[in-house]
Amino acid sequence: MTFATILVAIDINDPEHSRSALEAARSLKASQAAATKIHILYVRYYLPVRYAELLSGDFDIQEIEEARRRIHDWKIEYGLEDANFVTRRGAVRDEVFEEARRSGADLIIIGSHQPSLSSRMLGSNASAIVRNSPISVLIAREKAAA
Repeated sequence: MTFATILVAIDINDPEHSRSALEAARSLKASQAAATKIHILYVRYYLPVRYAELLSGDFDIQEIEEARRRIHDWKIEYGLEDANFVTRRGAVRDEVFEEARRSGADLIIIGSHQPSLSSRMLGSNASAIVRNSPISVLIAREKAAA
């Protein structure tokens, strides 16, 4: 199975799982046609409106720039320099699905830990994406230490 457009959903505050997802994207791209497009999405935490007045006026700009710097370094590290990067704020599942639709993705890659009892009972972003995705989803787990 080949994929023309891959969406890699990451969280820069969770580098371990983000790196697993980026490595999976790198591997898939290397094994497929050079024309495979990679889109990287970072969904920033939703902030209730009542907290907005507590933050500096340029908080959003600073947060986006920090994300761009980190993603730039990771794109170089994983040989994904031509990947498109977008960040938005909102509910993770909804933003991932919207970006997949917008970019025409036919695969979503997300990094995730082994589910815990609480995430099995309460749910997680990864499980919500898997359960509700209209396209294929690859869960990239961190490699176990040898």
